[in-house]
Amino acid sequence: MSEAPALYVYGASGHGKVVADAARAAGMGVCGFLDDDRPRHGQVLLGLPVEGGLEAIEGRQGRVAVALGVGKNRARIDVLERLVAAGHRVVTVVHPSAFVASGVTLGDGTFVAPLAVVHTEARLGRACLVNSGAVVEHDNVLGDGVHVSPNAALGGSVTLGTEVHVGLGAVVLPGVSVGARSVVGAGAVVIADVPEDVTVVGVPARRLRAPRATAGPGRSK
Repeated sequence: MSEAPALYVYGASGHGKVVADAARAAGMGVCGFLDDDRPRHGQVLLGLPVEGGLEAIEGRQGRVAVALGVGKNRARIDVLERLVAAGHRVVTVVHPSAFVASGVTLGDGTFVAPLAVVHTEARLGRACLVNSGAVVEHDNVLGDGVHVSPNAALGGSVTLGTEVHVGLGAVVLPGVSVGARSVVGAGAVVIADVPEDVTVVGVPARRLRAPRATAGPGRSK
């Protein structure tokens, strides 16, 4: 029987600590952290060393596995792609208190936090983050790098594009789609489709307009 690969968490930050703690709770032995921020190298988090950046595991393909502890959506995808290109295995982490139903697909590098629910036939892309107490209902489709924040809820058959961020306690009603890179503000209730690259807030959720430019030297009123 082959020995399990050494598991590292990429991201020596608050979210990285959450992922490491969940991995431990799930019986995954974590041996350290990785991070691109050099001042963090040599620090100790949760009793585990920050061993360095990607260079710390160079040449060890097949003998290490990495979980993603990076909070920002685009950065999480970038780290995933760098690890894959270097030949490293990127794993999903599911806290044992979370509920993941039958027929669910979890992409590589996805994290499902304590007390979260991912229901039947939901399909989550790579590097997704379903945070504490969040609900991803049946038949949802989430693109790569999506973050569903703590206590947010997605009704059935919701579609979220790549890098969508659903804020704390927000609700997306059944059948609604949110376009890539858009943000749903904390506590918002989304009742209609949202286009790409916008922020919506409020109840019901409405597009947040950019502030109007103020008059100044050389600028007409």
